[in-house]
Formats: sequence, structure tokens, C-alpha cells
Amino acid sequence: MRRLLAAGVLLLTMGGCGVVDVTGDFTAGSDDTGGSSQGTRTDDRGSASMDGGTAARRDGGVEPGVLKGRVVDANGRPIQGALIVADNQMVYNSNLMAPTDADGYYRIQTPGPFTFHATGQVTRQMNGQEFVTDLMPDDDNPFAGPSGAIRNFTLKLDGKKPGGQGHVGGMVIFYLNNTDPNDPDSFLQDEGVTLTLRPEGPLLDGSAGETITRKAERGGDGSGLYGVPIARYRISADYQGRPLRVKAQGGSDFAASVVADFRTVMSGIYRIDLELSL
Repeated sequence: MRRLLAAGVLLLTMGGCGVVDVTGDFTAGSDDTGGSSQGTRTDDRGSASMDGGTAARRDGGVEPGVLKGRVVDANGRPIQGALIVADNQMVYNSNLMAPTDADGYYRIQTPGPFTFHATGQVTRQMNGQEFVTDLMPDDDNPFAGPSGAIRNFTLKLDGKKPGGQGHVGGMVIFYLNNTDPNDPDSFLQDEGVTLTLRPEGPLLDGSAGETITRKAERGGDGSGLYGVPIARYRISADYQGRPLRVKAQGGSDFAASVVADFRTVMSGIYRIDLELSL
């Protein structure tokens, strides 16, 4: 059964008395499974004003007025509980959201004469900390709500984000004491440092990690490694083949290696800070 849904949005400007009324009538497709498929709408205060559900019709192609798809990890396994957001590009902070079900599927109705952009995040707990990771879409283009779209997402643990938008995972940043005790006239360069990270447990998605050995690079946050999978690591370092002593930034004693966890700089940005010395 098809039902008529009327949408109205009032934008109030605090600096004056102006009111913008954006209204329209449109028809939203019904959910053949009998479950709710509207998702959750948030207003500019962030409170939910529509009930959500994850029941979805999964077969077929694009459906008018529906954003749908699936979320998997790097090995193709479905991810439950990922949060997908249909960001309304025309009305500020008027978004639709839905979580993925046990098979990784989601479904959000996108009615009205609006343009939407789909994004997604996964939240995981590890070693007493919460990590929020952006999902990588198979198609990052906006779409017209009445036309509908399919957007599938993947949880990637490392590497660069598309479009030069930074890195997935965390960063390991170091401060190098650039004095060489064997040659006081020399000046050690950050690019001469190689870091070795050995996982001390599973990665953020529960998979077994591999040892990472990479030369340092300079970036906007300092010298080190970028795009490192979130995990607990035992870290060692060398300078052009010469072992470096390592400690956590602000720690008391240097050692041949140190075990470290990522800390939260802000939501979605995580780093380990080290001090290195010959």
C-alpha cells in the first residue's frame, strides 16, 4: 500500500524574524517486508523525530525514494550496527539515519525534492577505548532523493581516504633527538628512521594483524607513519640500520621497544606519540 507523506521544514533565523518554509508532497514506497524503513531523522538539535528500522528489501536495483546497500569488512564479512547517514544537502542538519542489520544491510527512505549524500561509520571498543571509523563508499556522489540510490560501504583499516581526505586508521608520530653521540657534528634526519610495529592482539575488526616495517614520512601532524590499522603495538625503531631507543612521549625510560595504544585526539583521529634517540 502506498502512502502520501508530507514533509515540511521551518528554518528560523535567530538574528531576525525571517522564516523559510520548505514544503512538498511526495509519495514514499512501501516496505514489502512489513517493517519500518524510514530510518531516523534528526533536526538541528540532534534529536530523533522519526522511528527507524532495518528491515529491507534486498533484491533488485535502485528503488525510487530509497537509499539502500550493504556494509562489509575488508574480507567481505557483513558488519552489524554500522550507522549510515543520508545527509540532506539542501536543508541544514536535516539527516536520515539507519543502522545495518545482522547481514550488513540497511535501508533509508529519502523522500522529498532534496539531494542527499551517504556516509557511514562504525564504532568499536578496544582495550578500554572507543574508536569511530569512517566507512569507505563504493560511490561517493550525491543523489536525488526521489530517484533513490545504492551505496555499499567497506570497513578499511589502513591506507588513504579517497579524494585526498586524509588517512584511514591511526598515526604513529615521533620526536627524534637529532644528536649522534658518535658524531656530534652530524644532524639526524627524520627520514632516516624506520619503525617496526608488531601487533599485540587483534586489529580493530577482530582480524589478526601483520608486522609493519616502514620508513618514516613527513606529514601535517609530524614525522612518522600514517594510515596504521588501529591495534596495540610493540614498537621498535632504527636509524639507517642503527637501533634507536624508544619511549612513549613523556615517559621516563628509553628501551629497545615499547608497547603502546592509540589515543583519541578527537573523534575519528587517533595517534601514538613516541620519543626516539640513539
